[in-house]
Amino acid sequence: MQGAYQQRLRRWFSVRCALCQLYPAQDGDVLCLGCTQDLPWRGEQLLVQALPVQVAFDYAWPIDRVIHRYKYQGVHQMAPILVAGLLRLPRPEVDALLAVPLSASRLRQRGFNQSHALARHLSLHWEIPLLGCIERRKTLQQQGLSRSERLLNLDGAFSLRAGTTGLPTRVALIDDVLTTGSTLVHLADLLHNHGVIETSALVVASRKRG
Repeated sequence: MQGAYQQRLRRWFSVRCALCQLYPAQDGDVLCLGCTQDLPWRGEQLLVQALPVQVAFDYAWPIDRVIHRYKYQGVHQMAPILVAGLLRLPRPEVDALLAVPLSASRLRQRGFNQSHALARHLSLHWEIPLLGCIERRKTLQQQGLSRSERLLNLDGAFSLRAGTTGLPTRVALIDDVLTTGSTLVHLADLLHNHGVIETSALVVASRKRG
C-alpha cells in the first residue's frame, strides 16, 4: 500500500519543484536542491505543558508565505511542501492521528480544513488511522490574541461527537502552526478526559522561542 501511495504522491507533486516551479525536483523529493537548502528546517521536539510537539520548520520565509497561501488563499499546490516537511519528522508511535478541527462556520468560510488535509496524507503514508470524532464550536480567531485571551477563547471549544466510544490509547495531533500551544493542550486535555492515555503533536512550523 505504501509503495502505491508513494507513486500517487509523486504524480501529485509533479516532476518540477513544488516551490519555485523552475527546476526539477530531486529524486524522491518534491523540491529542487536550491529550495531544499533555502527552507528553514527545524526538526525539533518541544514540550508544551508536558505535551511533546514535533516541529518541521521555523515559521520564517518562505514557509510562512507557503502556509499563508495554502491556508488563507486555498493554493493547494503549496500542500506538498508542507507534507514533505512533516514526513521528515519521526513517524509517531501512536494508534491514530487527529487533525485540529475547525468550527462549522470557519470551515464554510475557508472551504477546507488545512490541518485535516495534511493529516490525511500522513495517515496514508504512515498507515495510521485518522480520527474525526471531535467538534469545535465557533470561537474568535486565535491569531492576534494574547495568551490569556487564547485560553479564555478556547474554554469549552472542543467536544466529542455524540455517539463516539472507545477512543484509542495513543493519539498524535496534527496542526499547521504552533504559537502558544494552547489549542493543542486544550485538545489533548479533552482526549485525556475521555480515556486517551498518551498524546503528542506534529506541526508544520513554529517561531523560535526565546
